[in-house]
Amino acid sequence: MKNADQLDSIYVIILNYQSYKDTITYVDCLQKQEKIDLNILIVDNCSPNKSYNILKDTFLEIKNIEVILSERNGGYAYGNNFGLHYLKKKEIDFIVISNNDISINDTLLLFKMTKEYKKLKNPAFVAPVMRDNGKISKMSAWKTPRFIDDLKGSLIALEFIFRNEYFYRGRQIYNTEHLSEIKPVDCLAGSFFMGVKKVFFDIGLLDENTFLYMEESIIGIKVKRLGLNNYLLYNLNYDHLSSQTISSNLSFINMHKYAFQSKMYYHKEYLNSSSSRIFLLKSLFEVWKIESSVVRKIKLYLSEKS
Repeated sequence: MKNADQLDSIYVIILNYQSYKDTITYVDCLQKQEKIDLNILIVDNCSPNKSYNILKDTFLEIKNIEVILSERNGGYAYGNNFGLHYLKKKEIDFIVISNNDISINDTLLLFKMTKEYKKLKNPAFVAPVMRDNGKISKMSAWKTPRFIDDLKGSLIALEFIFRNEYFYRGRQIYNTEHLSEIKPVDCLAGSFFMGVKKVFFDIGLLDENTFLYMEESIIGIKVKRLGLNNYLLYNLNYDHLSSQTISSNLSFINMHKYAFQSKMYYHKEYLNSSSSRIFLLKSLFEVWKIESSVVRKIKLYLSEKS
């Protein structure tokens, strides 16, 4: 039994891929967190540069930081699962999955998250509101994606037609700017979220058949199947530098290719979408390639003219 004055133990898993400078900056920020027993696990996702060695040397003498190397770059789900397996036998109250391209201004953020977690009904995971460039991100939380959502978000033109206060980037979103209480949400942004260790293993960890995309939506479905809830902590926030690592290491087309492949897997395995629906989404992706190429050429032409 934990003493009343004993601090909650929290492990923050940080996935690093090539961007060791971002990781070092973020760790310095994390170390300022107060009123918790903080430990940090950095998982270098088999970076082709010297990230692992640099991080290992940088934090060698710091007792609450460990740096480990994954066997391959298997993406977001694989890398975080590698870290979760490493922590499986450790005595831990909470685990945080975190990108390295975020910033935290509140030195009590993790402490406040644990306090809120303990008050909630059947909690699985919690996350603060995400901010992009100082503004509340519309992608802090969203409803479980349906076929119709991915259909409406499949083309730039369709996305433009259907975009409104509650539909953004092919997702039904929550109006996070006007939340006044903590309520359950379907899916949380994967850049920063917290849960107890047991829940991570109860949901079967993250689905490694995805690569960089759809992991959060799959987690949302798994959480629902267990009769648990995800919660967006409207009164807390963090800053995210919008996929800085991903965009710097992948081309525009490859990013969308991985997103589409993960989306197809999600539709087949979690929505049981029919073959005709899968065919329609695949066909629209081919149209999107042409559409996006035209749009980029127009933007380039206009930028050269200005």
